[in-house]
Amino acid sequence: MKFLLFSKISFEVFDPVALVESYCFQSDFYANYDLIPIEKRKIEDVNKIGARIVKNLLPRCKYVTEETKNLNIFDYSLDKFLDLDIDKRNNYIRDLNRKTIKKLLEIKGIGFSKATKILHTLHPEIIPMIDNLYKDEYQEINEQWTEGNPEIFIDYYDNLKEGDNWQNLDKVFKDISENNLGLTKVRIFDILWWSYLKSKKLRLQLKQKWGKTINLYTIE
Repeated sequence: MKFLLFSKISFEVFDPVALVESYCFQSDFYANYDLIPIEKRKIEDVNKIGARIVKNLLPRCKYVTEETKNLNIFDYSLDKFLDLDIDKRNNYIRDLNRKTIKKLLEIKGIGFSKATKILHTLHPEIIPMIDNLYKDEYQEINEQWTEGNPEIFIDYYDNLKEGDNWQNLDKVFKDISENNLGLTKVRIFDILWWSYLKSKKLRLQLKQKWGKTINLYTIE
């Protein structure tokens, strides 16, 4: 099953359900974070996904997210958000960026990745986590991008509509939902692209260190 990243990079996952399941039973993040019911999630839960936010910063982060919890983007499921007129969708993303992400970035100790983890914790059905691995890869494609620029979010949602991404992600989601794993589409895609970027990094490291090219059965 093929997926696109940044609408440019194509990667193939031979058994996406098995790959997601293997993440679940090998990762403490799944047991400690992903299984928390959405309606019971609190901002403090962000550190259970490895955000490492200093405890005394959480009240300031909470204030920002409480002040902006009624933004239009949070009214949508991912499916309905992607179906919006592209200009309307992008305006909602810019609104999120201006009113929430930039305000979180003003808090010393909160970088872009941590800001997205906070928002994903509170809105896991619509907001992706954009960690350093994803962010660094994005900057290789878009050298002009800087933290606090909404382009990375705009491109993220555009990417989901490219090629067979949405159709394939929807199928994986339905299969995984039958197994009662409790993962949103955003989180499933997160696990898939994270696995691809980690495997890419490993292959490059081994090539540089040992001159050895490895092939991984599950993903390429």
